Amino acid sequence: MAKVTGPLFSMDASGGFGGALVFGKWKGRNTVHKLVTPSNPNSTEQEVSRNAVRVAGAGQHWANMTTLKRSGETLTDKGELITLAPSGQAWNGFLVKGIIGAGQTNYDAATTAWNALGSTPKAAWVTAAGALTPAFPAVAQTMAGGGTTTPMGAGEAYYHYQYGLYVAGVAPIPTATPPTYA
Repeated sequence: MAKVTGPLFSMDASGGFGGALVFGKWKGRNTVHKLVTPSNPNSTEQEVSRNAVRVAGAGQHWANMTTLKRSGETLTDKGELITLAPSGQAWNGFLVKGIIGAGQTNYDAATTAWNALGSTPKAAWVTAAGALTPAFPAVAQTMAGGGTTTPMGAGEAYYHYQYGLYVAGVAPIPTATPPTYA
């Protein structure tokens, strides 16, 4: 996205121009970019990606709302993410990268690890997710065609969040025993 000064010989511009360019503001700066007409295929792959983003969003929201700290830590997860995020990268983008990963590799690895857990550890994760303040939520999911399907349970979403923290270097890899927060 290009930054512009005095776009269109004015001090400010917004909206489309000639069906090719769009002027606007981003973080208070004038910008211009190519007009892109989005498509919404609702394909299986697109919905899988959207579901991963929903899970990452739930993790961001929880990290932003809680004041709890993992046992033995002096900072909240958000505080640790702020400290560890590369220069110029926001903590929440760093968390999303940890949860989803390039080509969705981290998300898929967390799903595989979750599916390998037995019913007793999964129940422990569900209990732990509900005991947090605020409670870690179940996450809405969609299927091909855009219809709704069974939400991802709170325990599994919490596991994905912890896996993202592991990839980001904030927490150890999640095991059958969920971490303790206080």
